[in-house]
Amino acid sequence: MRHPILLILAILFLLNSCSKTGSGPNNGGGNGNGGGGGNGGGGNNNTLTITSITPVNPYPDDEITITGTGFNSDATKDTVEFGHKINGNFGAWHDGLEPEWPSQCTVISASATQLKIKAVNTFLLDYYSYQNGPTSSAVLQVRSGGKKAESAIPFKRLLRLNGIVNPDYLYYSIGRPSDSLVINGQGFRKSGVQVSIDGTQLNNFIIDSTTNSTKITLRLPKTFFGEENDESIMLDKEMTISNPDGKVNKKTFKFLISPQMRINSMQAESPSYSLGGLNGSGGQVKVNVYGRNLKGDATVKVDGVNIHTQAGLQVSGFPDNTVINLTPGSLAVGNIQVSIWRGNTLYGATNITVTQ
Repeated sequence: MRHPILLILAILFLLNSCSKTGSGPNNGGGNGNGGGGGNGGGGNNNTLTITSITPVNPYPDDEITITGTGFNSDATKDTVEFGHKINGNFGAWHDGLEPEWPSQCTVISASATQLKIKAVNTFLLDYYSYQNGPTSSAVLQVRSGGKKAESAIPFKRLLRLNGIVNPDYLYYSIGRPSDSLVINGQGFRKSGVQVSIDGTQLNNFIIDSTTNSTKITLRLPKTFFGEENDESIMLDKEMTISNPDGKVNKKTFKFLISPQMRINSMQAESPSYSLGGLNGSGGQVKVNVYGRNLKGDATVKVDGVNIHTQAGLQVSGFPDNTVINLTPGSLAVGNIQVSIWRGNTLYGATNITVTQ
């Protein structure tokens, strides 16, 4: 009769031992990442949540703040990736070299309730966010202490300045005053955009903006860089584009700083003149000049058998048209050519006949 009693006592002893070793949720160790639920942020919060993301609608290159609970105050123990939903499951955007995956971001700072992050490859992140349509499909996932949380993050299109072209200069990527200028990019808003070159605002431009690309067209003012006559001077100029929400992008492009001078035609009011008639009436010979960006460093030459004179073209501000007035004293009898030169280059000429 003593053997059944001993068996019952042994079973009771074993049951009491098991209840002691399994007591307490997480046994104070959580997931092996330190006390307080394993999130390193203090307290016993075992949940990982995302309550807000700011900015609400960020650009891919913005610094982003994630607010929630259960993060690790050691930034190296928090993982944040970008991706999208695949059949209801999160799929991180892993493409190319791992350090440059579009999913990757840097955790700049961390606390138990807040993470500040910055995307690593903003170009690819922008591409993947919009590869399936005109709206962002991005999702953000936070992992910490063996737990994870996700939230949609609707990105704006990355604001980019891709380049410039000059349709009036063989479509070279070189701007020039008085020429047309096309600015190609992405993410410009359709209104409220500001564009400047070295701090000077551009005006009267047209914006053609779609989801994937933006084009701004304008004609650069003649005197945008001043009244320099030398057409060979080329300088690097910083262009700045600003969206109405304050987002800014800058890039340096090459610009010729003087407009190109051209003369399309020169014509006197009459093909022939009488010196006697001009002197008697106090008249002058008027030569009309039509062109583009006429310059004050040009020289007007009057040449004939008995006359060779020259004087500066009296213009400023690069006008397109002007009138050359020749007094009777500057003329001689015979066939005369009136021409305009810059250095050794002839820009235009016309002929008149002068009689007694």
